Amino acid sequence: MERPRPRRRRPDAIAILVLVTLALALGAAELFLRLFVGPAPVVGKLTYATLDGADITPADAIATGKIVPVQPPGPRPRDMFAPNNSFYLVYDNGRLPRDWFDAQGRVLVRINRYGLRERDDITPEKPAGQRRIVCLGDSFTFGWGIPEELGWVRKLEDRLRVDRGDVRTVNCGAAGTVCVDEYTAGLVNRFHVFQPDAVVLTICLNDLIPSSGLNLQGPAPNTGSRLLDLLLGAMGHSPLQLDPAHDWVGELLKLDAATATSADLVGGDKPFEAMWSQGVPQKSLREAKAFCEARKIPFLVTLWPFLQGLGPGRHYPFHKLHDLVAADCAAAGIPFLDVLPALRGTREEELWVTPFDAHANPRAQELALPAIERFVREHTRW
Repeated sequence: MERPRPRRRRPDAIAILVLVTLALALGAAELFLRLFVGPAPVVGKLTYATLDGADITPADAIATGKIVPVQPPGPRPRDMFAPNNSFYLVYDNGRLPRDWFDAQGRVLVRINRYGLRERDDITPEKPAGQRRIVCLGDSFTFGWGIPEELGWVRKLEDRLRVDRGDVRTVNCGAAGTVCVDEYTAGLVNRFHVFQPDAVVLTICLNDLIPSSGLNLQGPAPNTGSRLLDLLLGAMGHSPLQLDPAHDWVGELLKLDAATATSADLVGGDKPFEAMWSQGVPQKSLREAKAFCEARKIPFLVTLWPFLQGLGPGRHYPFHKLHDLVAADCAAAGIPFLDVLPALRGTREEELWVTPFDAHANPRAQELALPAIERFVREHTRW
């Protein structure tokens, strides 16, 4: 007697079983993420500490006099690091070691008696035969997140001293000046006492357009599914990868003060009235140029990009703003250097201090340095 053959499952039944199993697995993963997995930890988060290792907050620093109001005042009320003050930037680097951090993930910041991140022997009394380059700007000039000797300001000095003798760069970055009009006010009211033989004013894009700090962020993945959002993020759908079809610069230049403020794109360090759309940076650069020309001092401007949209295959959405600054400097007869070409081919993640802190790390500084050195040499003939 012939045995009955086992009945084969129909292909459509197998497909349904697979789909049901997959749906159950995805549902379980979504439930697990919602119930047990919190937000991803911030890698390289920044805190502050005193020299004896005690934690200190910005509010503590103001209360204890480590941060003081700038004197004399610039275009608006501003604070600065107190003279003769030292502290640590402390990064949570347990999973993100950086060879310029110390063993505790720290970077030492020393502020001299003039309120600058500079050496004690840089005083208004310039030795005979010494040449000085006063460097204006904010945190990219200051060298935030890295030792002072690894920043472009000090490294420029090292390069020039090879064949130009006694040259000193004077780092006036972030000394109560964080906008273009404040850089000019700082030069006129304070920093000129260091007797510059040249002035380099460095602009970052957040000096010019409303931004999300040191970058501009689009919307993060928000599909309603934690699992899908996680997968999209892992596939590179970062808020920093902006839609290349969108005119981000044009939109930001059209923003009014109320809209920019409600979107949290201006305020605090970057007031709306100091933005490019208001004409203030353009006017301030011309004022700085006139101040230097009256003293027969070369005046140079450099522009750093946002460190986003950089690297092979990525879209950098801010070229339009670079072109506007270059054209305006050309019209004003101001020598101008764009740092973007030196950084364009390197992935942004390789240029940050940490993923939490998108300031230029030592690699970014080194990549930019040759162009800055050539630029300064070209416009200083001493």
